[in-house]
Amino acid sequence: MNVALMLCWVWRILLGDGGLWLQLIEAKYMQGKPLLACSHSAGFQFWKSIQDIKDDIRLGLRFSVGNGSRTQFWLDPWLARELVRLRFPRLSAICDDQAVLVSAAALEDGWNFAFRRSFGPAEVQEWDVLKEVVPLPGSSVNDNVSWSLSPSGEFSVTLAYQALCQVLVLPWLSPVWKAPMPLKIKIFVWQLLRDRLPLGTEVLKRHGPGNNTCPVCHVPEIGTHILFSCVAAQALWCFVREALGPELEAHDLVDFLQVRATQVGRKRDCSGWSLQQ
Repeated sequence: MNVALMLCWVWRILLGDGGLWLQLIEAKYMQGKPLLACSHSAGFQFWKSIQDIKDDIRLGLRFSVGNGSRTQFWLDPWLARELVRLRFPRLSAICDDQAVLVSAAALEDGWNFAFRRSFGPAEVQEWDVLKEVVPLPGSSVNDNVSWSLSPSGEFSVTLAYQALCQVLVLPWLSPVWKAPMPLKIKIFVWQLLRDRLPLGTEVLKRHGPGNNTCPVCHVPEIGTHILFSCVAAQALWCFVREALGPELEAHDLVDFLQVRATQVGRKRDCSGWSLQQ
């Protein structure tokens, strides 16, 4: 419930609904960037708390793009009902800047991104589709946000709490402890799911050494970042996807386990096995 209550403040910042306190946050921490694209984690406790839980707002967040200056192209839900990174996983995997804004990627003659390598046949095909189906921003007004879990489009603490609870009781979480793998791996997975690995952020909470930031990306060092969104991790995932297929695209451990559960379920279903085995 505490997270759901804090998300109310995240919602107000996204809407620009605030007085002097919001002006101070925008001037000192955001510095012209939208909240979800801002990686500045140092500061007073309220700002640190906002940074810790802000991504949970994506459970019900929807963007209506105007000029694209407040919307992240790959990470924010603005294209119909699907994230662009999931619609075009191969292109997202080799894009240099995962947090690039729609406005920064849009040119008069089309989309422009920096990629880590040249395209293969699969990337060329995805690129052609992207240019056809993803519209360029054509308005001078700012982007708007809405809450898709509410008929009115307004944020609701109750609905946010219910959505967070549903995430916590995903059907594969409980069987993790019954899975046929070493206990230390089970503990590691549990710690990663709960963000309790002894990384920079957790060490700093316990007054340990370090400044809680990733030395490569200079953003908060949490499990999801180290294993999925760090530049070094993305390079390794790129090799994994090239070897095993683009369906292994994942933004965090929840995404990865859901993808693996779906793949295993399909294999068992095709072979006549029960999905409950």
